[in-house]
Amino acid sequence: MIRNKILNIYKNSNRYYCTIKNNGKAVDLVFNTQNPTNGVKNSNEIKNIIILHGLFGAGGNWRSVSPKMADLTNCNVIQVDQRNHGTSPHSDEFTYKLMSDDLNQLINKQSIEDLCIIGHSMGGRVAMLYSLLNPTKVKKLIVVDISPSELKSNTILEFKDYLHRMKSMDLSIISNRRQAEDWLEPVVPDKGVRLFLLTNLILGDNGKYYWRMNIDGLLNNIENIASFPSESEIQSLKNSNSPVQYTNDTLFISGGKSKFIQERDLPKIKQFFPNYKLEVVPHVGHWIHAEDPLKFVNIASTFINKN
Repeated sequence: MIRNKILNIYKNSNRYYCTIKNNGKAVDLVFNTQNPTNGVKNSNEIKNIIILHGLFGAGGNWRSVSPKMADLTNCNVIQVDQRNHGTSPHSDEFTYKLMSDDLNQLINKQSIEDLCIIGHSMGGRVAMLYSLLNPTKVKKLIVVDISPSELKSNTILEFKDYLHRMKSMDLSIISNRRQAEDWLEPVVPDKGVRLFLLTNLILGDNGKYYWRMNIDGLLNNIENIASFPSESEIQSLKNSNSPVQYTNDTLFISGGKSKFIQERDLPKIKQFFPNYKLEVVPHVGHWIHAEDPLKFVNIASTFINKN
């Protein structure tokens, strides 16, 4: 039985999270499960779907699409907060390997089987690495608008600018979200991105705002997520010299207005995921599931349901 897990930390204090030094160990991730409500018996090979959000996100970002996906696939949809995000533990360590270990610990502790993983952006890379390291545990894989190639340096610099601006906000004088948005605007001119970042600004029970995201932990480790591990690095993690591949069905979904999957990325995708298909949604950007949730759910559910 998959249990919902609720974490309440320091509810009435000014400091809501403490950063742990876990010395390369996995952390227990917080998650929420959306079960199907249509009463239809699941006859598919997939019984559970884990969704991994991107940088600056949280499992709750997927709450709006999860009920429809659960009913269309007759699967349990598990929305996960990754380390340093949402209400999962804060850590001073932040790598794709550690996030893959966190996911493995969740899957093992909750005895999750017959699994499809959906990962968006950073979460897509965690999903890719986990599937390459544990191919027998993942029946299908969906990667949303990211590739196993290196991010451009200006993208990482932009992420750093966001984090520095968020860190510099004096939360003691912020009394409403509009003030916070005005503070971000000089560095984050896109209103949609500002509002997305502000999903991490939480009003505590003491009437003060706080960042639920571990800003320092992300700033200090942002370079670690700039590039996907190489084949030799993954071979070292697997303690094997065999070619690194996930051969089950894999779907890459790309936004037509996004630049995160390019033509030049396809050979590397093919190398790691030889049975992949690419579907482009022409009219959307990076946040496909938010910009056209109905289209996204239909694409993902069709792929999951296909035996």
